[in-house]
Amino acid sequence: MELSTLITFTSGFFAFTSFLITIWNWQYLDRLRLCPSNELFGDTDVSITVLIPARNEGKNIGEVLTALSCQTHSNYDVIVLNDGSEDDTAEIVGQFLASDLEIQLIDGEPIPKGWLGKNWACHQLMLKADGDYILFIDADTVLHEDTIKAALNEAILEKSDLLTMIPARCANNFIERNLYGFIDWAIYAWLPLQLAHLSKNSYLSASYGQFMLFKRESYILSGGHRKIKDIAVDDFGLGRLIKSSGLKWALKDGTNMVTSLPYDDILETVNGVSRSLAPALNYRISLILLISIFLMGLFFAPVLNLYFYVANGGQFEFFELLSLVIIFLLLGSYLLSCKRFSHSLFIVVFIHITVIFMILIAYHSLLSNLLRVATWKDRNMVIKKLKI
Repeated sequence: MELSTLITFTSGFFAFTSFLITIWNWQYLDRLRLCPSNELFGDTDVSITVLIPARNEGKNIGEVLTALSCQTHSNYDVIVLNDGSEDDTAEIVGQFLASDLEIQLIDGEPIPKGWLGKNWACHQLMLKADGDYILFIDADTVLHEDTIKAALNEAILEKSDLLTMIPARCANNFIERNLYGFIDWAIYAWLPLQLAHLSKNSYLSASYGQFMLFKRESYILSGGHRKIKDIAVDDFGLGRLIKSSGLKWALKDGTNMVTSLPYDDILETVNGVSRSLAPALNYRISLILLISIFLMGLFFAPVLNLYFYVANGGQFEFFELLSLVIIFLLLGSYLLSCKRFSHSLFIVVFIHITVIFMILIAYHSLLSNLLRVATWKDRNMVIKKLKI
């Protein structure tokens, strides 16, 4: 069998698989069900502590806390950790201390050896929390007024130890819109969520730092941030930790409840995506290489087949038809993902450019970790070494 034939058949198999998973997830992935009454637990019975690590978040933290002050669930408090901010983060949080929002502001302690900054900040926050449930959100995450109430209802109803949600993502530039569309597709079209919820395999999971609601004792039982102190993608690490501890992980569509605010500019967008890619792929060079080759073959092999057909003026036969079907399956899968997560459908047109750009960012992530120069918010992000 010729190599081109093998590549075409392989691309066809995976294109069909991704489309099938997309359809399956479209039916399975739920949004939060907002209970109009308090029948499940009563409005004052279950307490929750919202934990926010904040480093140089003066631009966003005011909007985040304003949204938290409007929550319809009443039994909650908020703790913000000022993680060595050099801007006006602490001053803005301080403006809420005299408001109706029950909030504490604490200063972070120096980072111990072997810890990454955010993980250490979250660990300190947890030591101050006393809610029945603890909710970690990022300092650029805005919650709908019913989010906490609905999420608690859902977690109690489903007996979840960790409930995490896919957020709506705001973007302020073309690159950011395309990258977010691809990232959501990479999860939605390749992770069969029903199987992920049933399986004990910790790598069959995807968790989002914008919203991670833990049962307090479950977080402690799993080992929490102490167990993943040197893992740069703490959200993925915590989700995998919950599953490997035999606890129940749940993922919901939170695009109607949770909004992630945009980066400042294109450079920050690229750095933000780059810092997560190598850690999310377990720091494995071989895995990054294989995935990049896989994506190039999947998206470009059928296009090249059709190009050579047109260039050579050949007869339209089986492989040309198969290539056309592959393209439609991939675009269909991507289109459904964009529709589900409220991305502009216009970005589907640029999918091939986005694939190339994402691969380049993956190699940037690989190289910056290899040279141990990966940083975020002026802090080193490299503790673990790359593996083959």
